[in-house]
Amino acid sequence: MEWLNSIDTYLFQLINAAGYEQMDFLMILLSSKWLWIPLYLYLLYLLYQKYAAKFIWVLISLGVLIFLADYGSVHFFKEVFQRLRPCHQLDNIRVVDGCGALYGFVSSHAANTFALAFLVSLLLKSKKVFFFLFSWAVLIGFSRVYLGVHFPFDIVGGMFWGLFVSLLTYKLLKLRINEAV
Repeated sequence: MEWLNSIDTYLFQLINAAGYEQMDFLMILLSSKWLWIPLYLYLLYLLYQKYAAKFIWVLISLGVLIFLADYGSVHFFKEVFQRLRPCHQLDNIRVVDGCGALYGFVSSHAANTFALAFLVSLLLKSKKVFFFLFSWAVLIGFSRVYLGVHFPFDIVGGMFWGLFVSLLTYKLLKLRINEAV
């Protein structure tokens, strides 16, 4: 387990130390939930176009998805593993926009964005949408490491948690609307 921590710390320091002031604002912006509201609205529009008659169930599923991804990342991971964020345990790192709560495994940003990316991609059945949303989630995850608030494996853990929650939500939605979604 120690060698995994060493790799994680090394990757964190590599990414975090490569930051420079001119990129800080962009990374803060990428981590902001407000920037992505137009994207969320567009995704809702696309989902409505495809599932108009059963759209209420899609909306409920999205709500359940984000609740499970977010709640689970805190109560099933952060509170259980109690892994300190890098900004709470490492010296001489760049913390660009505050440190956040004490624990960082798994990243809630990563869990939420990857969960959304996976579920919407499954529902829209589009490789282009998947590629775009997966890239979007990776960028947000990268920004969290850059900003000094997460280790890379916090992001990877959030990605896997998001994938699990999205598959579970997809299966439940599929059962509820009784069709091959």
